[in-house]
Amino acid sequence: MTATKSNRAGQTAPTSRAASFFQSLASVRLGIMVLSFIAATSILGSVIKQGGTEEEYLSLYSAKTYHFIKLFGFDDAYHSPWFYFLLALFAINLVACTVRRIGRLAGEKKRTAKNTPDVRALVAAGSGFTAGLERLAEISRRLGASSYRKKQLSETTALYEKGSLARYGVIVIHASVLVVLLGGLIGLIGGDRGFIILRVGEAAHAAVSREQERPPVPLGFTVRCKDFNVTFYPGGQPKEYASDIEVVDDAGKVLKEGRIKVNQPFSYKGVRLYQSSYGASNSYTFRVNGREMVLAEQQVGKAGETPFMVMRYAPQVHDFGPGVMVAYMDGEEPKTLWFLKDVERMRTRVIQGSRISLEGITGGYYTGLEMTRDPGVPVVLVGFGLMLAGLYINFFTFHRRIYVLSEDDLVRVAGIASRNREGFLEELSRLSKDLA
Repeated sequence: MTATKSNRAGQTAPTSRAASFFQSLASVRLGIMVLSFIAATSILGSVIKQGGTEEEYLSLYSAKTYHFIKLFGFDDAYHSPWFYFLLALFAINLVACTVRRIGRLAGEKKRTAKNTPDVRALVAAGSGFTAGLERLAEISRRLGASSYRKKQLSETTALYEKGSLARYGVIVIHASVLVVLLGGLIGLIGGDRGFIILRVGEAAHAAVSREQERPPVPLGFTVRCKDFNVTFYPGGQPKEYASDIEVVDDAGKVLKEGRIKVNQPFSYKGVRLYQSSYGASNSYTFRVNGREMVLAEQQVGKAGETPFMVMRYAPQVHDFGPGVMVAYMDGEEPKTLWFLKDVERMRTRVIQGSRISLEGITGGYYTGLEMTRDPGVPVVLVGFGLMLAGLYINFFTFHRRIYVLSEDDLVRVAGIASRNREGFLEELSRLSKDLA
């Protein structure tokens, strides 16, 4: 006898532990805790700069703070392993809650099919009415016309049911959240982000990735800056800036064109381009040994065998007017020279035997475009559609059951509603008055 009891206890304990573990996974408390951690992560991801360089972080924080941020992945919070773990745990919690909810609904359905409430007691409690037996067919017709589905429970009792979908509203909402999470995960893993710098007339087929040491991100098409315009307030602050761009194929044919403004992106083949920045972009015309050469900042030209680079531009150099700093190598030693456009003797200089003259400075702007590609967006939209459907089911429909008992030359009609009991009783009252 002792051995038998021990075996039963050994079989029950694991089952009990498994049930307890499942209840913990399906608990509302766990869901709230995980959501709180996800919200805290989102706040950190908004406050702390994401995807910056080491120099950028050290300019904002101390070395210890930077190492702490790097250690826990706060510089890329939405791609960190622990953020994925939180999303996975939240998804498991939702699945467990949904499974438990489905189990309860199945048990409730079985109990409802087996146990018919006391119709007489319901009528006596004010949740129904009585009518003559000759009204049975009329009651059945009217309830059928009101979209009630009939189920014969016994020879004397029939069940009319409506709005049973309301019991699944929470399940649809849970499923929608899981679909949204799936879409977000697809976007995090398969999405791309980058930026493009274009001057008027320039084209690009790839974006510079925001992630360090990652190669350029192909766009899948070629985008060209057709024009760029910026307007200013009287104080000099930018009022509006916009880029006119066009998508072209390999032959130069325009496939699509549009204007990008702040908060007005441009979309093509799943790629969205946002107006994020702009800046001044000058070009400088030099005459090198009688030959004209046009260079941009940080661009390298050649004076004979000696390369030189335009380092920077200054609109005013010691009250002598605009000037350009040029860097070159004198043997192993780097040197710089200023070319002053409005000073004759400093407009022309000699570098390693080559005569170089600054002929002109042409002003212009470049546009900075933010590129995003998120393959999870369609999945997220489906999830939000499911969520709206679930909210409608949950808040604007309710489950109603009407029992019709025919005996003793009388028909007793009574019902039960999951919500909105006052509206349901009013419906029964209208049916009673129509029959009278």
